[in-house]
Amino acid sequence: MAQDLTPPPPPDQSASANQPVEGEPSLAPAATRPVREWIVLAAGIAAVIGSFMPWAKVTAPILGSVSLSGTDGKDGWIVVVLGLVVAAYGGLSLRRQSVPIVAPIFAGLAALALFGIGVWKIVDLQATEAQMRERMSSEDDPLGIGKAISAATQVSVGAGLWLLTLAGLLGAAAVGLIMVSRYRAVRR
Repeated sequence: MAQDLTPPPPPDQSASANQPVEGEPSLAPAATRPVREWIVLAAGIAAVIGSFMPWAKVTAPILGSVSLSGTDGKDGWIVVVLGLVVAAYGGLSLRRQSVPIVAPIFAGLAALALFGIGVWKIVDLQATEAQMRERMSSEDDPLGIGKAISAATQVSVGAGLWLLTLAGLLGAAAVGLIMVSRYRAVRR
């Protein structure tokens, strides 16, 4: 049976770092945890990953399935750059490095742009699908082949586009909260 030979601290002193203190949590207080900064970093990384993932998937009879990622066009590369801007700000904020006052503004605008691109692409994909179905089901199709192919064709928004849109929304919200908390801290 081993006996603890470490003497307890005197009543007027706190416990040393090598002695456990009962009743005190070992985690930092919630105010000092950089949750928002981690969200910004994760949002930037998620946007970059989302640009390489499928943005749209089209499945049609005879043709099979075709999947398009964001980097198949120029919009995906713009998303990569915007995602890197958001991630860089999140990383610098986590390191508690001094950043110019315009850094959170640029990061917030980049995150809003990511959200805007995501929403725009989702709406554009759905509008393109509706136009395609309308053209294929026109009155110039006496045998109804176009209408049948239109009904059998499936167009869906890809996971990358959903990830990008969510990342932009969360990133913009987190950057906004960081800016508000820093503004309040400066005013005190």
